[in-house]
Amino acid sequence: MDWPVKPFISSTLPLSPIELISTFKSTQESSRRRSKPTMTLRHLLRPTSNHRSATTRGGSGAVSNIPHRHFATKYTARVIDSSSDGRSVAVEVDTPTLHTDVRGYPLPRRDLICKVTKILLNRSTSSTSPSDDPFLHLSDYLETLTITLTPSEASEILKSLNHPHKALQFFRFCPSHIPDFRHNSFTYNRLLLILSKSSSSDRFDLVRRIIDEMERLGVRGSISTVNILIGIFGVEDNGGEGLERCMGLVKKWELKMNSYTYKCLLQAYLRSNDSNKAFDVYTEMRRRGYKLDIFAYNMLLDALAKDEK
Repeated sequence: MDWPVKPFISSTLPLSPIELISTFKSTQESSRRRSKPTMTLRHLLRPTSNHRSATTRGGSGAVSNIPHRHFATKYTARVIDSSSDGRSVAVEVDTPTLHTDVRGYPLPRRDLICKVTKILLNRSTSSTSPSDDPFLHLSDYLETLTITLTPSEASEILKSLNHPHKALQFFRFCPSHIPDFRHNSFTYNRLLLILSKSSSSDRFDLVRRIIDEMERLGVRGSISTVNILIGIFGVEDNGGEGLERCMGLVKKWELKMNSYTYKCLLQAYLRSNDSNKAFDVYTEMRRRGYKLDIFAYNMLLDALAKDEK
């Protein structure tokens, strides 16, 4: 018997089918008196089920001590089965449309981000047992719920991990285990930013391989990508080659350098003890109408004074 349910069931963020643990105040007697019974379901969200249908149970009275919240995303549910005594029903929830921001990008599902981060952080990657592999559990979780991560959600998960090795593992996991997933400049920028804070000796080689991958896959970076790369290569012992590659990427991606980019480049050359190129950047910066702040001015003047220029 199908009992229509008012399509007001909601959640904080639009997850794919997940279990809705619901309560209702309808009694068995009141249900029998209705020719077309309609139930109002108040639910709590628990993304732990591996089935599209969820079961609700009710009693002779209202269930107490259950926190009620107002949710923004609307779900539509349909009762597909019920027990003979009317004390339990099974509902099927339709997948809602992902909401987007003003630019058209899907809004990240915060509860999904928290769940994935918890899976990756709460399980040890040092264990040799396959059952303890967090990425195996993550794969099972995503496949069970038929959930597809968006690049913006992957970027937020990388930010939450904030660990170079684990972030790189998750970065590689996404396109290989999530159907139709493709990294964009936002996820690449997030990974590069995490690697920039790493103390690993091979971080510069990792960054170069990531840039090679972006160029091979045709992923166009943004000016933020260049700013991050300048900050990375600016502290390398032989960073001149890396900085030249950054300028090559600006031309290849047809980007426009802004005041912050010029400042980063000037400071990178100063850290590399190349005051000549730093002064050239300053000249080009002034020609384009940009100005340095007092701290960058002091760095440039100090370098020129030491080189007696």
